[in-house]
Amino acid sequence: MENPADLYSYLWLRLPLVLMFSQGYLICRILVVTRLTDIFVFRSVQKSRGRPDLICLYILVTSALLSFFIPNAVTVLILLPVLKTIEQETVSQVHGQGLSTALTLSVIYGANIGGMGSLIGSPANLLLIAALDVYSVAGREQIGFFNWFIWSLPLVTLFLSAAWILLVFLAIPKTARNITLSLNLPEHHNRLSLKQQSGMILFYVFLTFWITESLLKELIPAFKPFDTPACIIFFICFIYAVFIHPLDPESEPLLHPKDMIEGFPKRGIFFLGILAAFVFIVRFFQLDQMVADLLLKMISPTISPFIIMLSITMTVIFLTEILSNTLVSTAFFPIAYFISDACHISPLPLMFAVSLASTCAFMTPVATPCNALAFGEMAGTSFRIMLISGFFLNLIGALMMSAWLWFIIPVIY
Repeated sequence: MENPADLYSYLWLRLPLVLMFSQGYLICRILVVTRLTDIFVFRSVQKSRGRPDLICLYILVTSALLSFFIPNAVTVLILLPVLKTIEQETVSQVHGQGLSTALTLSVIYGANIGGMGSLIGSPANLLLIAALDVYSVAGREQIGFFNWFIWSLPLVTLFLSAAWILLVFLAIPKTARNITLSLNLPEHHNRLSLKQQSGMILFYVFLTFWITESLLKELIPAFKPFDTPACIIFFICFIYAVFIHPLDPESEPLLHPKDMIEGFPKRGIFFLGILAAFVFIVRFFQLDQMVADLLLKMISPTISPFIIMLSITMTVIFLTEILSNTLVSTAFFPIAYFISDACHISPLPLMFAVSLASTCAFMTPVATPCNALAFGEMAGTSFRIMLISGFFLNLIGALMMSAWLWFIIPVIY
């Protein structure tokens, strides 16, 4: 993009994506500030009827759904008070080992799995789009908010099912499997305030617009010239409704400037700056090409392309257990591209696999901030069970992810 006109055209083309991620952050703040997330959590857990296996299932699903739209560390912070309340009641009933390990792993698994559920669910997804643009990968223009759900929801469902089965058999103690908990959770979450109703409406408006935008762009080619202007207009209206004139005239604005600063991921932004410098250095000295060439020498010419994808997926998953998932995905995007180019296979499924695999941190407490938060706060969580259960979920997940992406991504994109 040496020509400034090409750069401006690219920025104009990608502006809707930037606006969508910006609105995603606003939605995150609205859900947290209005405490809509608390209501969602309490109502979900109460549907379990006090059965330990169903409690784990609802926590899994709840944390995954929340992580579609808010950072997984925030999801864990929201769920921790509920987990501690449940654990206290369990210990008093069984007079011994409670559900601490099962509850901790439920929220960790759900939060990490949920990151792959939506386009704005994980920073790795944004890095994926950037990497696809850098290498001009065919099919990247078709990736949208709606068609991401087409392939991600079935994959998330498979992941959650596998995680739940492992939790039931490995993490729930035998002494706690047949008990029934009363779940005496706070009752003040039964009715939505006017401010919460406004927040819920804006959340639905957000989903409706970006799903519609994705569909129009894909089904009606004539809409593409109007896409960016429409997104700008919607963004301005959204900002007006959030900060200036709420939907309910008698209510105060949903967000104030201080709400944007409070909880702002300063360390994350700083880290992204470091990563940007890292990517520049890697590209400038062609280190990505050198690493890819080294790996290619280790790959047999007769090896199946699917085995290549599975190998890279498993490598990323297990590296994420000890290294930053953002760092691992940033390093492996170029490696995946050059390997796919040399092996004459589509780079799109392989680069998708890198992005998704980098969110699969199930084995260790140090893998992600949400793992550390949950493990540190929930006393009594068994590291041994976390390690064993996470190892099996990594293996199962790598197989499911590789097979699903290999066959589905080329069909959709």
